[in-house]
Amino acid sequence: MGKFFALVIAVFTVVWLAPMCANLPSDLSTLSAPVAPPVPAAPVVSTVTAPAPLPTPKAEPKLEPAAAAVPLSPVTIATYRSRSMFPVEGESYVVSVLRKNHSEVRAEGVRLTVAARVKGEVMERAESGPGQSLDAGSSSYFGLPITTEVFNYLLDGPEDKRSGLEWMLTYRLASDPPGETRCFGLRALPRRREPSGLSWVPLGQTRKCEPPAP
Repeated sequence: MGKFFALVIAVFTVVWLAPMCANLPSDLSTLSAPVAPPVPAAPVVSTVTAPAPLPTPKAEPKLEPAAAAVPLSPVTIATYRSRSMFPVEGESYVVSVLRKNHSEVRAEGVRLTVAARVKGEVMERAESGPGQSLDAGSSSYFGLPITTEVFNYLLDGPEDKRSGLEWMLTYRLASDPPGETRCFGLRALPRRREPSGLSWVPLGQTRKCEPPAP
């Protein structure tokens, strides 16, 4: 009886599955799994990178204030190079310097003295006469005598800072109070230039009413 029911079930199964098997493809290798729906791309998140902190600037060293420039004297004297020697009067050269009034007022009582030093010793002196005037912004040459013997020695002698000519200019400006005196001192050593000219080696200057130290 059990075998009969087993046979019935087998026949029924074959009859029921036959149509389904007929619909299957002969090559099962061509079957593929259903394509999965595309996964949406992750949203792009913009990232902003914070700038790196700037280095802390180093404190600049404190500089000492520059020393104030010495103001130009209102009236000055200066040596100058010459292609020829100074003129000779008697036994002396008339050695000239350039006087210049840099101010906007007249200089009054302008006087000039000169001393010739050899190795620090004053050999001779000369000075101008009564005080003169020098107009604002004007300039002029002014000469004083130095004996040819002393001047030639300075021209051809050793270059010694203790030797040379030493000028002192005294004056007052028209705008100065009565009795005030201003000064400008200059030292320089003459040097011979061939064939007959000369130049100067500057040795110092001062605005005090005393000669520059030799």
